[in-house]
Amino acid sequence: MTIKGRAVAAVRWTSFATAGRVLLQTLQIFVLARLLTQHDFGLMAMVLTVTAFVQLFADLGVSSVIIHSRTISDDALTTLYWLNVAIGAVLAGIVAAASPALASFLGDSRAALPLALSGLSFLFLALGQQIKVLAEKRLEFRTIAIVELCSAAISTLAAIILAWNGAGVYALVAAILLLSGCNSLFYWLFARSNDWNLRAYFHFADARPYLGSGMYLLGASLANTAAVQIDILIVGRLLGSTMLGIYSVPRELCLKVMMATNPIITRVGTPLLAEVQHDKGRIRNVYLTTLAMTSAINFPIYGFIAAFRQDVALIALGPRWGNAADLLGMFALWGMFRSLGNPVGSLLYGTGKSKVALIQSLTVAVTLAITAAIAAHWGAMGVAVGITIFYAVFAIALWAGVIRPITGAGFVEYNLQWLRPLLATAAAAGVGLFVALPITDHFIRIVAGGIAGGLIYLGSSWFLNRRWVLSMMALVGRRKAEA
Repeated sequence: MTIKGRAVAAVRWTSFATAGRVLLQTLQIFVLARLLTQHDFGLMAMVLTVTAFVQLFADLGVSSVIIHSRTISDDALTTLYWLNVAIGAVLAGIVAAASPALASFLGDSRAALPLALSGLSFLFLALGQQIKVLAEKRLEFRTIAIVELCSAAISTLAAIILAWNGAGVYALVAAILLLSGCNSLFYWLFARSNDWNLRAYFHFADARPYLGSGMYLLGASLANTAAVQIDILIVGRLLGSTMLGIYSVPRELCLKVMMATNPIITRVGTPLLAEVQHDKGRIRNVYLTTLAMTSAINFPIYGFIAAFRQDVALIALGPRWGNAADLLGMFALWGMFRSLGNPVGSLLYGTGKSKVALIQSLTVAVTLAITAAIAAHWGAMGVAVGITIFYAVFAIALWAGVIRPITGAGFVEYNLQWLRPLLATAAAAGVGLFVALPITDHFIRIVAGGIAGGLIYLGSSWFLNRRWVLSMMALVGRRKAEA
């Protein structure tokens, strides 16, 4: 099968899994927002701030190196696996021992036990991480899709049952542990291949050549995680756990959209870029296609959330979250511009630019930290506005520092990939709001505005972004994929 055919098949299965996960995650947020307190969500946001950083050390950046490497020996893979498992176990122990001090630093001692328990996810993830990476390298996204969807279903169901029975924040902790544990178990059961057989073998020299590049990628991942979590840390420290709960839930809702939709393209884009990494023309085409696709998928979703923020907040989160509606709208704009940076990760990792990835990630993390710290003087909304403005500027500046040197893409060519869906989204949001204007029922407003806006978006895209429309038709089998 050609690269194009393999990519379309991979995207198809990734889309299936993503759609299922989005539905499950949305259901979980809808239900738990009514069963748990804002303080529970604030505590969990603090826990995730720590675990997001520590989790990266369980992999040492080796996953991207494995995908990038054309060949890697069985001995090296075995050594890397046992090394990752050992590190995962050590990290789980460190987090458990340090949880009281970490909770005190975060500003709420009640986060200690949830944090200690969540640390077990590092070990669970390490047990199956390499199996998943090798499956991704083979573009076996059908198996990956089934595994992830089944794990998400078990995790969501358990979280809802526990929250219903009064487990509080521990319902969220259980969801994390079950998701990581089930993923690893199912990867071992269904995603293993004969290209690598695990055995009792460990020789550090076999892994050393891959750890050098891995360290750069680990540094880049740490900086990326800092960029994602720094505003959570600042809001929690300066404004308290309850305000953090009000801030983090709409933020998480918008972040989940991006994290669910972008991998449809970027997870496939990374191994594809690795295959064409020595052909600058093909790198440019794959990257620009990835950017255009992610923009065309994310922008209308975020535009809808921003336009109907009051209705979405009340229906999705419940009456208690009405004070978070404007934050939800601002985070929708934040997510729109932030999503433009995700394809850059595929570009840098797929082409082996680990040093560039580290420099770019550190620059973003430091600048965001300064921005969030200053903006916190104007409260939670100030932080949301500040980081949104940052990412809007960053989306344009990214071209000069990273995109042009690697791909050779021109400024106009680069920006047109996201300006086209932005214009179509603006037209769709305007029409959707106009149609919903005389309607008072929140649910009917969303349905009527969504249908009207969706039709306008598709119609506008046919004239402004036809390549995306044709790609979607190929994805669902209504049109043959282009060569």
